[in-house]
Amino acid sequence: MDHTTRIALLIDADNVSVDVLREVIHRLQASGDRLQHRRAYGSVQKAGEFAEVCRDHAIRFLPSTFAGPNATDIAMAIDAIELVLRQPVDEVVIVSSDMDYSPLIVRLRELGCRVTGYGQQGKSGRDIERDYERVYDQFSVIGPAKPRAAAKRAPAVEVRADESASPRPSARAKAPRAPRVAKAQKLAVPVSVPVPAQVPEVPVAVPRPEAVPAAPAPQAAAPTRSRTRRPAAKSAEPAPAHAAMALPAAVEAVLEACPGLRGGALVRLNGVAKALRDGGLLSQSGRTTSLFKKLQSHFEVVPADKPESVRFLGV
Repeated sequence: MDHTTRIALLIDADNVSVDVLREVIHRLQASGDRLQHRRAYGSVQKAGEFAEVCRDHAIRFLPSTFAGPNATDIAMAIDAIELVLRQPVDEVVIVSSDMDYSPLIVRLRELGCRVTGYGQQGKSGRDIERDYERVYDQFSVIGPAKPRAAAKRAPAVEVRADESASPRPSARAKAPRAPRVAKAQKLAVPVSVPVPAQVPEVPVAVPRPEAVPAAPAPQAAAPTRSRTRRPAAKSAEPAPAHAAMALPAAVEAVLEACPGLRGGALVRLNGVAKALRDGGLLSQSGRTTSLFKKLQSHFEVVPADKPESVRFLGV
């Protein structure tokens, strides 16, 4: 007889990343159990993000076309009860970091199903993990890969390398402030490269031997002066560029919580609201429209009368 467990895998795509979902599927397939139902729920914008993993593992993605912060949660809860009542399911696996599924979990256990949960590290707070451990038969937190954090560490390594090279001149000088002065002098060297004092000396020596072919020597010196001046002008240009790229701390915090806004595309407000609440930028009773109204110089809610989406306007 077949003693494999029949599992219904239900994924809240608005509250987990693709990396977390891949890890969950790997664990379930390694257990040898049968994934009888595989469904993912999320906004229309999430459909493109999860397209590849859904295609690789035969997962049905059911996009929510209704506005509202809980549209995805309600759709997944309805399907979970219907699957358990209509077809034999031994275990329901819920992949989500949302804290609103406790009533659904309790009801599924009353119907005789084992309920297992997986959340994403950083989105599942300690209070959520503690509450879910009480209602789930088993609840685990998985940490996703963070390529952006790795990219931020790269320049830090370069700075340390520069600092590690700087102690060589500081070894000669006892005071640690000496290398800083040396750096300032090195920076001042290219400014003094033109050496205006040498300019009158060269033409003074030229008029004595007027007919001597040594006259082209000052002409060769002239382009060298222009070459030294050009890099000095270029080095001064990037300074305003860095200043123009600076964003207010509130805007940076919103972009960190919702990376999908950086591209300037429209993102559903329900998904943004959950990300802001998970990041602690918006209270449970707070409204996203009020937050973005304060940041209207950087964000635009569409449409203006009944906002459903938000877009980042840039710097």
